[in-house]
Amino acid sequence: MKNQHVKKLSFLVLAGFICAAGVGKLQVASAEQTAQAPKVEIGQKFIAPELKLKENTYVLDYKMADVNGDSVEDKVILVGTKEMIDGRLDAYADNLSIVVQDGKTQGYVKHDWVNKGTDGTLDEQFGREPNLIIGDYTGDKVNDIIVTAPQGGNGGYVDHLVLALEESKLKMVFSDNQSTVKQ
Repeated sequence: MKNQHVKKLSFLVLAGFICAAGVGKLQVASAEQTAQAPKVEIGQKFIAPELKLKENTYVLDYKMADVNGDSVEDKVILVGTKEMIDGRLDAYADNLSIVVQDGKTQGYVKHDWVNKGTDGTLDEQFGREPNLIIGDYTGDKVNDIIVTAPQGGNGGYVDHLVLALEESKLKMVFSDNQSTVKQ
């Protein structure tokens, strides 16, 4: 009888060890996934080493939406560089870029919003509290990305850019500033 209890006890200990190892592996996998997909918050610095962004790049706006048509939500992130003025981040942002992180692959695609000046020089887009709007504007049943960039001042100007994600590239559909450089 004692021998039966030892066998049962050994079996339970082994089963418990196997379960604990399995749960530990799930926790490690979950931690790895979290490390791959950094949390995105408006107003926080945005760091993605593979994109080679400037150190003072911040998240200006952020949306979750399927923009590549694969039925998996992607991260659509509007980023730009900001400076500190009197200990606070300036409302204006320069070097506006749109970053999409694919929901399936976690890979990034970036579009720098660049305008060509009348003298031929390239200037990065800037704006005061720019934002994102997501919706199907091209009629192809896949969400597109609209970026608005208010310019401030007395004129009340707002620049707009419409992008579509096609073949793993962000392509310009429309810009009300026709000197925008196509990438």
